[in-house]
Amino acid sequence: MSWALALPKASLENPAARHVLLCLANYAGSDGRGAFPSALTLSDDTGLSERTVRLKLDELEKAGFITEGNQAIAAAYIDRRDRRPVVYDLQLKRGANAAPRKERGADNRTGCSSQQNGVQENAERGAAAAPNTSLNHQLTEEQQLQRDLAAEIAEQDLAAAECPSPNQRFAMFAAWVPSAKALADQIAIAGIPVDAVPDAAIRAFKGFFAARHGTVDSASGWCYRLVQWVKRERVKAAGQGQGQAPDFDDTSWAENLGGL
Repeated sequence: MSWALALPKASLENPAARHVLLCLANYAGSDGRGAFPSALTLSDDTGLSERTVRLKLDELEKAGFITEGNQAIAAAYIDRRDRRPVVYDLQLKRGANAAPRKERGADNRTGCSSQQNGVQENAERGAAAAPNTSLNHQLTEEQQLQRDLAAEIAEQDLAAAECPSPNQRFAMFAAWVPSAKALADQIAIAGIPVDAVPDAAIRAFKGFFAARHGTVDSASGWCYRLVQWVKRERVKAAGQGQGQAPDFDDTSWAENLGGL
């Protein structure tokens, strides 16, 4: 949220759009990713109509302040596609950077001093300045849940990126890409066509397990789980009628994968 507050007026002059951006930023993780409040929630936060909120979100996206993020995050919590809000990532590199410590009034020798709206706040040496309570408010359960989720996904992404060995077990994360060789090996073992694992299946699989960080497996293990699910869906679809396509939006399959 501090990034949105620091944007100069010249870069975002519309007050309604700025208000929407400030409230949206309150739902994002520390890295600016994974904000998915509904238009109704933002309407309650801002006092604007839902139609106006949607228009301002479109304007912010066109202006490059936000982009669509990983939609699997919302899918992991909301089964019905028509009820899922759009997941947004804030473009933190856009706009003015925060001022250096000296320019903000911080001084390691004399304590902390800040200037805001013409008010000077000074603290004695060793004492912390009182927070600006006008910018603080108690988080709702929904806000806290989304922040925790975004932070957890960011930690998992970092841990997976630094994975030292193919045998390292890790929790599923949003940016996971199955190893081409491991996936091909599992497809061959399962005896299904090489093109039987579409992107839709991988997205649904990641969306389900990314929200369940208690489940960990190796890179090959995750490929095994993915292929076994696809195989079960194909068998189920075949039993429902000739030519019936697997429903990759249905995640009820994953409840049976926990013990694999």
